[in-house]
Amino acid sequence: MKVLMVGRRKSVAFRDLQRYWGEVDFAKPPRLPVKRYDLVIAQEPTIRIGVPAYLAARLTGAKLVIEVHGDYLEALSPPQRLVARYLLRRASHVRAVNNSVAEKLASIGVKNILTIPAIYIDTSVFKPLKPHIDRPRNIIYAGRLVREKNLPLLLKVFRRVREEVKDATLTIVGEGPEKPVLRRLVKELGLGDSVKLYPWMPVSSLPRLYSDSAVFALTSSYEGGPRAVFEAGACETPFAAFPVGILREVAEDGRHGLFAEDWKPETLARNLTLLLTDPKLREEMGKELRKLTLKHFEWRKTIKNYAQKYLELAGN
Repeated sequence: MKVLMVGRRKSVAFRDLQRYWGEVDFAKPPRLPVKRYDLVIAQEPTIRIGVPAYLAARLTGAKLVIEVHGDYLEALSPPQRLVARYLLRRASHVRAVNNSVAEKLASIGVKNILTIPAIYIDTSVFKPLKPHIDRPRNIIYAGRLVREKNLPLLLKVFRRVREEVKDATLTIVGEGPEKPVLRRLVKELGLGDSVKLYPWMPVSSLPRLYSDSAVFALTSSYEGGPRAVFEAGACETPFAAFPVGILREVAEDGRHGLFAEDWKPETLARNLTLLLTDPKLREEMGKELRKLTLKHFEWRKTIKNYAQKYLELAGN
């Protein structure tokens, strides 16, 4: 099978997918190869990515699959939203990464929706390195530093937590346009050395950071996954989060972590405080979250499922 993937960056599963699909090219618009393909995959239904992928599929006679990796369509500008709906209704199939995204797509008339999670965790790499009794009272977030992650809110919640847990710390790992905002807010809130901002790190460094943390905090407005929660979970680090993405679909409140079901910052702060101060509770939740990650998102199993679904679409 000949596949063209069009997007901003290669999928983390790109090399593994090549073993299943055969000839796989990746293109970042505006440069697209002029070849014949069986399948063209657009990583998003936007003007920048979706339109070039749509044209490539039309020119080569390939089937077009558009992937929607988050519940972001309504947040697009009106022109982008109009283009997205046009493309989604003309794709051979549309991949939604969780049930919530699939439902939203169906509500706007999109057909041929496949729900395939986009979370692949190498649980031989992401594994616990330290029991909770030996972990510092550190809260961790890892991911893009963008507006929908609500990281200024996380800093304000953390300040509330520090009123109860004086030795609590916060580690934020990632890059994005919100980083200058976060640096400024750390100073304005008087958080000083209790907050550490790190750049992107190699995968090999993340298990140590997750294992040196008591809890993963998530304040996102919407998510496809998020993958980082399950990376941390594979290291037996539970979560305190707003109920978003596939996390709310597979994880149980009080078993794998704690949800702020009411979306209130004070509830999230209370949940973080509870986990920081109860190592036995978070050890139990962390073990359950690792089991959940192994069951649903183990690297080889989830990539094989993804690859085989697309082979079926292409008729192979």
